[in-house]
Amino acid sequence: MNSISKRLTALMLFLIAGSVYANPLVSQIEGLVSTAPTVRGKFTQSKTLSGVSKKLNSEGFFIVDKSKGIIWITEKPIYQTLKVSDSGIRIGNKSGVLMNLDARSEPSVKYINELVLAIFSGDMSALEKLFNYSGDVTAKGWKLELTPKNTVSTLFKKITIVGSSAISRISFISKDGDLTEVIFSDVRLAPGLSKDEILQFQ
Repeated sequence: MNSISKRLTALMLFLIAGSVYANPLVSQIEGLVSTAPTVRGKFTQSKTLSGVSKKLNSEGFFIVDKSKGIIWITEKPIYQTLKVSDSGIRIGNKSGVLMNLDARSEPSVKYINELVLAIFSGDMSALEKLFNYSGDVTAKGWKLELTPKNTVSTLFKKITIVGSSAISRISFISKDGDLTEVIFSDVRLAPGLSKDEILQFQ
């Protein structure tokens, strides 16, 4: 579940600045970032393993809908789909479904899903329990850094989110020292899903 959790964490944090939070720093960021029920965009991801200079790169696109969940599609180097909803996680490729993880029978899946949906519905209490936060807002944009309160149970040492009117980059360092960076582009906001996108969530 580690690789899945890392990918989901990047997505979970994508709309953090658009959620309701009383902290003055995040309130400032919230005022700068546009929000909408549905967000679409592209991503490029690079991962550097601790002690290895060569990066592992991938790219694709995503759809986030606050009421239905997340679709994260990797197009290169290998096509793979990842769907997150309140019922569970589904992983597939062009041949079909590779794995279904049921939130009712997998405690870790249930935890991830609840955390994702809590963020997208504006309930920040879950993140507040897990992370300490710091950052700054400048004329060029803003940066938010999250460090875990419980270093024993978390996968990450630090998560950094950077943006302006939209989230532009998320990077996170694992407990093992691995660095993963996700850069978002062509981010588009919408009032809802298209007919084709609704079908993808079924």
